[in-house]
Amino acid sequence: MRKTMFWCLLITTALCGSACKKESSDKPGEQVRKSVEEVREQRKDVREAQKDVIEQQKEMMKQQRELAEAQGNLAKARVNYVTAARERLAKLDAKINELEARGDTKARDAAITLRARRNALAAELDTAGSRIDAEWDKFRSDLDDTFKKAEKEVKEALE
Repeated sequence: MRKTMFWCLLITTALCGSACKKESSDKPGEQVRKSVEEVREQRKDVREAQKDVIEQQKEMMKQQRELAEAQGNLAKARVNYVTAARERLAKLDAKINELEARGDTKARDAAITLRARRNALAAELDTAGSRIDAEWDKFRSDLDDTFKKAEKEVKEALE
């Protein structure tokens, strides 16, 4: 009987002990569920972040296309400006030649002075291709002012 009692006590202790363990095993199960939920939330956050990155990449590609288009337009505008400036030089040359053809000393002296200015203007125009974008507007403005002055001086000399 002692042995039976001992075995009953041992079995009871084992059963009670395992019941306690079930309660403690519920806590890890709860922790696992919480961890799974956290992982799901993090996955959702990662998906949203990936969507944001994709949108930003699309926007950047759009801006790069617009930049390339603007640079192409600027290059065309530069070529057009240089072509128009060369035409203005040709007209200036024709008027200077007309001034030289007059034959009087005053007209020839004016033609020599104007030809030197015209050559300086042509040399400045030749540097148009090496100008950086940031300097282009100032370069064009200065060149236009110089053209206007030279054209005005030629006109006054012809009168």
